[in-house]
Amino acid sequence: MKIQLWSIGKENDPYIREGIALYQKRLQHYVDFELKLIPTVKQAGSLSVPELKKQEARIIMDMLQPADYLLALDEHGKMMTTVQFSDFLQQRTNASTRQLIILIGGAFGLDPSLLQRAQLQLSLSPLTFPHQLVRLIMTEQLYRAYTVLNREKYHHQ
Repeated sequence: MKIQLWSIGKENDPYIREGIALYQKRLQHYVDFELKLIPTVKQAGSLSVPELKKQEARIIMDMLQPADYLLALDEHGKMMTTVQFSDFLQQRTNASTRQLIILIGGAFGLDPSLLQRAQLQLSLSPLTFPHQLVRLIMTEQLYRAYTVLNREKYHHQ
């Protein structure tokens, strides 16, 4: 299975880039992982929030393949423990999912069309985090989940 973390927005700040690189390097032992940054829509400031979300959705829908499993990060999504997330990844592997896309929306979240396309909506927390930090958190959580699956000592229960 290949996992791609897609995020709308600007390049990562140096401290975020460094953290992601650390976990990306560790993840390569378990899974094919890639971070893909999707540039912000041109003239986003002049668009209404619904129109901006629609334009972002069009870009993402064009990038998705029909067989892609889409996990959308959304504040109203399901919450999981680390072990549940590990089990989810194992289920996707067992189901022969070729590509898992984990999607972080833009500043105003995801368009309803993307939430409908998603096979799973996941919430990281009831708290709000900066999008760049969510990229780092998700990369670390993927690494943590794979160490759980491989019974390694990174995650303490």
